[in-house]
Order: sequence, then structure tokens, then C-alpha cells
Amino acid sequence: MKSHRWIPVWIGRATFLVGLFDILASIFRKFRAPVHKLDHLFPVFLNGSALATSIFTGLVLMILARGLSRRKRRAWILALIMLTANLIADLIKTNHHPVQIILSILSIIALVVFRKSFYAKSDPGTRLQPIIGFSIAVVVFFIASLLLLKFRNQDEIVGTPSVKNIFLFIIEGLVGVVGPVKFTSERTTDFIAFTLGTFGVFTLIVPLWLYFRRVKPIPKMSVDEMDVVRKLIKHDTEQDSLGYFATRRDKSVIWAPNRKAGIAYRVQGGVMLASGDPFGEYSLWPAAIQEFLREAEEHAWTPAVMGCSDRGGEVWVEHAGMIAIDIGDEAIISVKDFTLEGRPMANVRQMVNRIKRKGYSCTTHKWSDVEEDVRVQLRKLAHEWRYGVAERGFSMSMDRFGEDSDPDTYITIAWLEGEIKGLLYYVPWTTNGLSLDRMQRERGTDPGVNELMIVETVEWARANKKDYVSLNFAAFRSLFERADKISAGPITRGMRNLIRFSSNFFQVESLYRFNAKFQPGWETRYVLYPRASDLPRVGWAALRAEKFISGFRSR
Repeated sequence: MKSHRWIPVWIGRATFLVGLFDILASIFRKFRAPVHKLDHLFPVFLNGSALATSIFTGLVLMILARGLSRRKRRAWILALIMLTANLIADLIKTNHHPVQIILSILSIIALVVFRKSFYAKSDPGTRLQPIIGFSIAVVVFFIASLLLLKFRNQDEIVGTPSVKNIFLFIIEGLVGVVGPVKFTSERTTDFIAFTLGTFGVFTLIVPLWLYFRRVKPIPKMSVDEMDVVRKLIKHDTEQDSLGYFATRRDKSVIWAPNRKAGIAYRVQGGVMLASGDPFGEYSLWPAAIQEFLREAEEHAWTPAVMGCSDRGGEVWVEHAGMIAIDIGDEAIISVKDFTLEGRPMANVRQMVNRIKRKGYSCTTHKWSDVEEDVRVQLRKLAHEWRYGVAERGFSMSMDRFGEDSDPDTYITIAWLEGEIKGLLYYVPWTTNGLSLDRMQRERGTDPGVNELMIVETVEWARANKKDYVSLNFAAFRSLFERADKISAGPITRGMRNLIRFSSNFFQVESLYRFNAKFQPGWETRYVLYPRASDLPRVGWAALRAEKFISGFRSR
């Protein structure tokens, strides 16, 4: 149901507030005198379990709020169950709060009235979900227990127990053991003990529920699908330079009905993030896009595209109605036009000549032609030269290096006195180009090694009838160029300075300056998203997918 998309969002927000209010009202509201008078009429286990249930359902409602905002059917069902349980628990308690009851009733009515707005299938579970759920439950129930003693039953505690004894009392209470803290009445002792024991049961219920509710994960690209993708991008002479990166094993693929075109993607935080342009027959791209949008709608994922070109962006905008923003440019060297002559190339020319005089040399090979002992050494060095930095990438890099399953990749090696000092690893760009995947060198090598490897790669490409060599992606290139002009205003220069600061972490400006030295052509890359309000979420998902932000988890 595409209409009234705001309804699930507001119901989700309201549900979050209901859950938060339930927890706060249960913990911080002290017993009043009338309550004490009525309390003896109710069994201890009834009050204790009602209080614990109210806090537990409040926690679950806060967790379910996000699923409701994303129109998840399972979240709608569970929210109805939790709200009903919450309402019953609040009615049972001797100190029920009218506002709490009214909020629960209104939320139940809203969920029933707008039930058709919640149609989306559940996201796939992950192996970490039960562990994360258990950790959250332990923290929340421990804090709830601590606040329960501090704000609700402090007047009935005998003496002034130490912090150690309070912690022991809560921990032991969660597993059903009476701890060292004493109370003025046996009834209060039983009430607190039963409440903490119920918390302990709920602490186990959360991870068990998360484990058994796991649904079938999104299927990653199979070996057969990967072979089909390779064939399609190899025989498409107009294929984008990022086409081969669609074969990453951590991506999924959605196909046009006849499987002659498709889109590689990953679901990240509720965003269905496509990688670059569609691949395969250009005339079938719209069909693949429609399948992509249908899948996103079925799960209520936000469709988005990361790193597409002008050609792909035009198709996405026309058939999906998306908004496009420029995120940077890819540097592409035209082999036939490349030369070290002339003033613009003076810096590169001088560095290459200097590094050659020091004894460095380069060789370029197809990966399948590299000797086995050298392959083993290259794999080892590629891992070591990460120097502890995590592998990054999604749309413009591979998730593997030098595997026999990628025989058509290429490697340029920098040598010094028979030892490997640097490498450039390229993936094929149809049949007439190379697209850079990684650039690595040994720490402490002389400046100019990277320049030498790129120049030698271009010369090898010229001798082997390759037309293009794609280098690194330069984020925000146009902004840097505008900021360098004398006409640049304070806003442009301020944004440039902000990005310069981020370059301390992500090498934004340094990559642009390095690429620009080779006088390449520039291919603009875009991020596409459905609505302006989706941009922050899509941007966050893209940063996580590219692993610029830790805590990567595909779902």
C-alpha cells in the first residue's frame, strides 16, 4: 500500500512513546498511601509479574517502533500482542495509571484501523541478533532493577547497603536467588524477588525469541549467478567501469525476467542499496529496475543507488523517479591520449624518472599468467600491507584479491632488487579496459612508486590494445575545483575546508590531488534516492556498506 506512508511512521513514534512511558511510570512513580491499603488484597506474584511485564512490554514496544515505522507486518502483530499484554498488566497493578491505559487503548485502536498499512515482509535475521538482544535485555533489566530499588522501594530497605551488595542483589535476583539486601517487610522482599526473577525470565525470552524468529536470509550471489554476471559484463562493450564489482560475494542480485540484465545490491539498515549501474542488455535495464522496486516495496525497504554513472542514472531517474546528487568523479585515463610530455605532466615525469634512477621497475601481467610462487607472495603482501586497516568497499572495489576464480584480472608489480615493493590490482572493464581495485605498497618505499606503476600500466595497456585505465574515485572533485578558483565564495571554501578536515580520516582531498596529476577524464558518479527525507538514511547506509563506519552488518 503506497498511500498514507506517514501513518506507519507516526504510529511507530507513538508506540515508542507508549513503551517509554510504561517503563518510566512503572519505575519512578512511588507507591501512594491508598495503594498500600489495597496492596494486601492482591497476591505478591500478581503485582510483581504485572510490574515486570509492564517494563518488559515497554521495552519490546520501543524496539518494535522502528519495525512499525517501516510497515513490517510481523512488527504490527507483535505490537498488538505487547500492547494488549501491557494493558492487562497495567489493569492488574494496584497502582495503574490512567494515562498509561488510555495510551495503550488508543495505540491498539490505531493499529487495528490502519492494519492495511502494515504489509511488508520481515527483514532477514542474523547470527548476532540473539547476542545483541540478550545484551540489550541484560542492560535494560539491570538498570530497571537498580532504579526500582532506588526510586520505588528505597524507604523500605534496611540500613544502607553497599554498592557491591546492591549489584549482587540484582544479579542474584535475576537468576532467582535472594541477595544480601534486606527489606522492612517480608511482603516487599517477596515482591522485589519475584519482580527480579521475572526480569531474569524475560532476559532469556528475548534472545530465544530472536533466535527462533530468524527468517531465511537474503540469498547472496551464487557461483552460477556470478558466472552469468561475468559473461554479461564481458560482452557488453558499453558496460560501466564498475561492472565487475557487481560480482562481490557479499552482494545479492535481482534479475530482469529473462535474466539477461540485473542489478547487484545489498540491504543495509532497511535500505536496498544498488551497486553502480545495472548490468546486461541496456534495453532490459528498466525491467530489472522494476523488479528491484517491487522487491523493495514488498519488504518496505528504501530503494537507493550508490555510484551510478550518467548513463545509468538517467535510466533510474526516468523509471524510478529518483533524485540524483553528485558525490564525486572517477578518474579515467585515455590510453591513446596519455603522455608524459608537457608542462601539466612535469611533476609525474620527474617523479617517475627519479624513482627509475633508484632502481625501481614494473611488470604487468594477467593474473592467470603470474607464476604460482609469485601469486602466493602477492596474496601474503596484500594482506600485510593493510597494516591492520579494515578492507573497505562496496560499489567500487572487490571483496577478494588474487583468487583463481578471477583469472581475467590484472596485476602491476613494482620491483626493487628482486623484491616486491608495490602492486596495483585491476579488474577487467569489458574487453578493452582496466578498472583499478587496489593500490598498495610497502610502508617506507620511496615517493613515486605509485606514479611509476600507473605510468607503466598505461604503457602496457597501449601495447596490449587496451583503451582505458580507470583509477581511483575522487569524492567531491567538483567542489575542490570550484574552491580553488578566485571567484569561490565563503560557503564553497567553508565546505572545502570541512572536507579537508575529514581528509584526515578518509583521504578525500589527497585522492583527488593524486588522480588529477595524470590529467584524466572524469566520469561523474551519483547517489540516487526516492525522497529528500530519505537522504540521511541512505547516506548512512552507504557509509556503512562502504565500511567507512564500523559495525557493518548487512540486513
